[in-house]
This record gives sequence, structure tokens and C-alpha cells, in this order.
Amino acid sequence: MTKRKSVVSKILLLVVLLTLVSCCFLGSTFARYTSGGSGSATLNVAKWAIDIKGGATEGGMDVDFAEKLSPSKYDYETSVGDEYTAGTTRSNTTGKLLVATISNNGDVGALVTVTAGEVEVTAGTTFSDPTVEEVKEVFSIKLWYGTSEGADSATNAITSGSTEITLNATNGVIYIYAEVIWTSDTENITGTDADERDTWIGENVTSVSYNISYTAVQNTELPNA
Repeated sequence: MTKRKSVVSKILLLVVLLTLVSCCFLGSTFARYTSGGSGSATLNVAKWAIDIKGGATEGGMDVDFAEKLSPSKYDYETSVGDEYTAGTTRSNTTGKLLVATISNNGDVGALVTVTAGEVEVTAGTTFSDPTVEEVKEVFSIKLWYGTSEGADSATNAITSGSTEITLNATNGVIYIYAEVIWTSDTENITGTDADERDTWIGENVTSVSYNISYTAVQNTELPNA
């Protein structure tokens, strides 16, 4: 009898184990379907890249005019055909010199404003007669720009602080030119008095300079509307 009970107990234990194993398989086989995964969303930022080349110098607008400038050769009272009429304002210019190339290598357009600051005069002596202001009024600067290289192509005048130049995205480029003008006859000083001032400038002034600055602001956006 005892032996029989032992056999029955072992059979029951085996049945229980088989039942547990069966439940494990059934649970795995008939579980609810579940899927998973991961990914990423990537946004490319529009590039902003305004590059400037000043004359032959990368990264700035420092330029020296190769040619020196003098006053007009004409006398105030001399008439020389169509070139000069006696009694009119006499002036002489450097002509247009490339001072900057501004390029847009980015993905959005820009508006560029170029401005020339006040004239700065350096002399080897103290200003008295003429005064520094009387010397400064002799010199003026004009800025021009074009979309192709060459002084003849720079036909668009830049007015101080008000001219906005469109610089297209992706390889847009503008060329900035400057010319300095020596005007002998000004509002209150003309004729022989102007000649004397010109002479003083030639004897004492060593250089004339201007600070040329630019700003570029975004003008278009991506994606396009």
C-alpha cells in the first residue's frame, strides 16, 4: 500500500510539472502581438555665410589707394575748353578702386548696407590756418557697387546709411568700389585762398582715410513660402 501511494504521488507530481510546462508554452504562443522600434528626425539648418574680401586682403576692408591724389591743375580764373570753366569748382578724383567683394555662400538671401564714415586727416604739423575742418571739407568719398567685377560695371551709387543691396543666396556676389575726390573750391574758400589751402595740404598732410563698414541681414527664409 505504501509503495502504491508513492507511485501515485510521483505520477501526480509529473502531471503538475507537465501542466506548468504546457502553460508556459501556451502563454508564449498565444500572447497579444506587440511590435516596437526607434528612429530619428533630422533637420538641416540653413547655412548663413557672408564672406568679405577687401581689395586683395581676405577678411577685411582695409585698402590702400595705389595712386596718390593731388588737387586740380587748373587755376580758378582759367578757362580750358570743355574740361574746366573759369570760376567754377575745381576737383580731381582717384577714380574708382575696388575696396570689397562681398559674397553670399549661404542658403538664404541677405540685404547688405555699406557705409563710409567721416574723413580722417593725418598731418605732420598742428592744424591752425587752415583748421582741421577746413582741410576735411576738401576731401569726400563716393561708394559704388555692381554685380560683376570692373569699375565700369559699378554704376550704382551707395548713399550713406540708406542703400540696401540685395545679395542673393548661393554664390551671390557684389563688388564695392570707392573714389576719393579732392575739391579745391568749397563754400567759403575759393580761388587763391583755395590754392593756398591746397598748398598747405600738399606740404603737411600725409594721409586721408575713411572707415568703411558693412552690415548684412537675412532677407529670405527656408523653406520657401
